[in-house]
Amino acid sequence: MSDYPSYPPPPPPDGPGGYGQPIRTEPPPSINTSMNIIWAVLALQVITTILSFTYLDELLQASNVAPADEDTARTIAMIVSVLTFLIFGGLWLLLGVFLRKGRNWARIVLTVLTAFGLLLGVVGVLGEQPVIFLISGLVQMALYVALLYFMWRPDSSAYLTGQRA
Repeated sequence: MSDYPSYPPPPPPDGPGGYGQPIRTEPPPSINTSMNIIWAVLALQVITTILSFTYLDELLQASNVAPADEDTARTIAMIVSVLTFLIFGGLWLLLGVFLRKGRNWARIVLTVLTAFGLLLGVVGVLGEQPVIFLISGLVQMALYVALLYFMWRPDSSAYLTGQRA
């Protein structure tokens, strides 16, 4: 016979979720707002892509393309516009999903992309373009600034780094 009437009790769990696993919490409002801003950026990009087809002739004139090369430039511009939207739109959406799941690396990558977008936005605003693209660029830069603000709020940082707010 042993000294114990039965097996000893298991050790207590290490974390709030038991056995070292944290409880999965819902993202804070600032992360949800960040995701909504990402949706707004994507919607604005859809509108801008459609507008780029509408204003393609004006954009080609502003870029000083030779008349003989206009058809080729028009085709290339349309293909590049759609491919750019699909690639970067998919990337932004994927990063937004990972941000909402609590992945801090997604916030860092989004911050780099947003900073790059702000730099390109400043260059774009200073260039010659139809007014509608100027307005679109300014709205997009405002969305980028708002995204940076909400992604780096204290409750977002606590959620993404696993600390209590």
